[in-house]
Amino acid sequence: MTWRYDVFECNNETADHNECEVMTGPPILVNAPWRDAYRKAESLSHGVVERRYTGDLPYKKTPHVVFEHIEGGGTCWLCGRGRGPLCKTSEGGKFLCEPCRREMRQYHELQARSIGTDPSRYSYVPIIDTVEFED
Repeated sequence: MTWRYDVFECNNETADHNECEVMTGPPILVNAPWRDAYRKAESLSHGVVERRYTGDLPYKKTPHVVFEHIEGGGTCWLCGRGRGPLCKTSEGGKFLCEPCRREMRQYHELQARSIGTDPSRYSYVPIIDTVEFED
C-alpha cells in the first residue's frame, strides 16, 4: 500500500494545547518517510503526523492523525490530571501519564501471561519509543 505522511505544527499559543482540534496552515514536512515524520513531530512543541492512502485501490483517502506530540505531554486519558506521551492502547493512541501508563502496562503483562501469551512490546509504551522496532 502507498501512504503519505505529512507533519503539521500547531500555532495555538495555549499553554497546554488541549484546545487544538485541527491543525491549520500548510504542512511543514510533506510526504516524508513515516519514521522521519514522527521524529519531526516530536521535535516540535506540538506536532501532528497525518497519514493518507495514496494508492490506486478504492480506499478512502481521508487523512487521519497517526501520531501527536505535545511538549510536556497531553492530558492523561485515564486520570485526567497527569500529563504524558502518546501511547498505544487497546483504544488506539492515547496520552497517558507515567503512573497510569505503568499500571496499564503491568496489567497488560499480567493478562497476557494469564492466557499463556507474550505481552505486546508496543502496548502501553510511548509510540515514539517503538519507532525503531516497527516494521
